[in-house]
Amino acid sequence: MSTRSSSLMRIDRVEVRVLSTRYATEFRNPHQEFPGKQAVLVFVSTEGGVVGVGESWCDGGDPGSVVTIIESDLAPRIIGASVSEPERIWRSMMATGVMSLKGSALYAAASGVDIAIWDAWARTLRQPLHRLLGGHSTAVPVYGSSGLYAEGYTPESLASDMAAAMDRGCCGAKIKVAGATLEEDVERAGAVRRALGSGPRLMVDALFKPGVADAIRLGRALAPFDIYFYEAPTGLRDLSGWRTIRRDTGIALSGPEVEAGLDRYREFLSKEVVDYLQADAIICGGVTELRRIAALGWAFRKPVTYHASGSAVALAANAQVAAAFAGTDSIEMHLLHQALFERLWDAGWRIENGALVLPEIPGIGVEITPDSPLFNGSAPRG
Repeated sequence: MSTRSSSLMRIDRVEVRVLSTRYATEFRNPHQEFPGKQAVLVFVSTEGGVVGVGESWCDGGDPGSVVTIIESDLAPRIIGASVSEPERIWRSMMATGVMSLKGSALYAAASGVDIAIWDAWARTLRQPLHRLLGGHSTAVPVYGSSGLYAEGYTPESLASDMAAAMDRGCCGAKIKVAGATLEEDVERAGAVRRALGSGPRLMVDALFKPGVADAIRLGRALAPFDIYFYEAPTGLRDLSGWRTIRRDTGIALSGPEVEAGLDRYREFLSKEVVDYLQADAIICGGVTELRRIAALGWAFRKPVTYHASGSAVALAANAQVAAAFAGTDSIEMHLLHQALFERLWDAGWRIENGALVLPEIPGIGVEITPDSPLFNGSAPRG
């Protein structure tokens, strides 16, 4: 590569924007209410004029801590680096956390930057990201996900929404559990199974809420509905509890979805507590770390399912990695959290025969710029 070509890939600006969405109905999961949703989007620009976009996880609190890490700690460190070296940049970003104890917040922040770097590199090369990563497929099995709780949201309403996802072409549906009584959760799951019929997948997500005994009771009560996997059945750190639930319910478990870094995923696999390894690019450390997690799943012969409940940027980034690897089971498409989703469909993304089909366009496949009037965010850094 010529010196000039190399210089055009140098990062000269990092910008962060916060996208806020309000919902007409206030839904809740087992832990929190959802009057709306925020997404931290990261834009990395090169001297050649290419702009890549990424997303950082910020659920469960104010996005300010993640924004501050990106702007104050990560952006100054990567200005002048080349987007053609995402691995080297990733290690440099992780080095900022050696003594700081920023933990998962650093991983979330670095995730957004890393995704934007990969997007910019793929755009520069005029290639879809999944082709740079391996190019296994252009379609990923996709299920509709929501099943939240709300005042007046009946089992019949839930079943209708999940059936609508099937009508759009999804391969199955996932609903929340452990946010109501056992009887209510059984009624909800039963209504959805009847609406879906016997063929499509039905998954449940307890969001780490129940204790082990309650998780077992819930799993056994739901077993007649042919549960494809039981996600996050008990506390995130209680791996012995996960093993007990897996043994005593006979239902496949999925997780850990919100863990950061490769080591925790290796622990879930080595201790044999999951049947489906679940990760998310905007949480675990970006594309760079997610591809390692995908390879780890392959090494342990465990299929990988991709969590995605952020904006269209999160869905696109996860889908690009999911399409690149042979060990992919599925990807989540959230039916409530859909900020910027219209940009996917406008760009040629589609759902067909149970799969999310990726368009042959450069990068991660989402067009959004930092100067969009949609944003309420911070000033550029660089």
